[in-house]
Amino acid sequence: MRRSWIALGLAAVLLFSIGMAIGRQGDSPEAASRPRATVTVTEAVPGARPPKTTDKPAGFARSRRGAVSAAAAYVDSLDGRVLLDPTALSRRIAEIASSETRGDLVRAYVAAAEQTRKQLGIGTAPEPVVILRASPVGYRVDRFTTVEATVAIWRVGIVGSGATAAPQQSWRTETVSLVWEDKTWKVAALGSETGPTPPLPGSAATSEAAELFTAIPEFEEFARELP
Repeated sequence: MRRSWIALGLAAVLLFSIGMAIGRQGDSPEAASRPRATVTVTEAVPGARPPKTTDKPAGFARSRRGAVSAAAAYVDSLDGRVLLDPTALSRRIAEIASSETRGDLVRAYVAAAEQTRKQLGIGTAPEPVVILRASPVGYRVDRFTTVEATVAIWRVGIVGSGATAAPQQSWRTETVSLVWEDKTWKVAALGSETGPTPPLPGSAATSEAAELFTAIPEFEEFARELP
């Protein structure tokens, strides 16, 4: 059951609906004819900015608050830069996963990350501008004991690639199942579902894709250091 949850929720956790977004646009005549000569690599691509890592143990408290902090930190640590760096991704999953699910999660995430790179057009020439960001909005504790916990993290993400898809928002609820192991909380399973998704006001103006690819990389991401 746990392995099924991992398999079913993984793609959504990892891609923020990238597969659906790029799949829709990648098959369109507009996407096929979109110019690619002017795109450049941004910080979302490995090498432009080091991924967030830590050499210190997690040390999250064996409490409800500690479980929430662990879930939020772990989801946040699997951000765009790490997702696009197979080595950093494998290392990070190995650090946060429980002993029972570590192997399955590492294999599944590495495979999904490779698919993500293909969907975003990374490695093609010229290298596209890639936007892959997410930020937490709120949390909900669905279950808590001193040995297991389930925390839902509500997040909004922005994803786009100059090669395959215009930037767009994605609202998701990421569910993190935790177990108490080695004196801290470890990830036992990950799940994801769409929404809740608030609508934009009918009068709200949206930016053109070219403007987004230029403006978004100018904003630095807020870094949240892990304990």
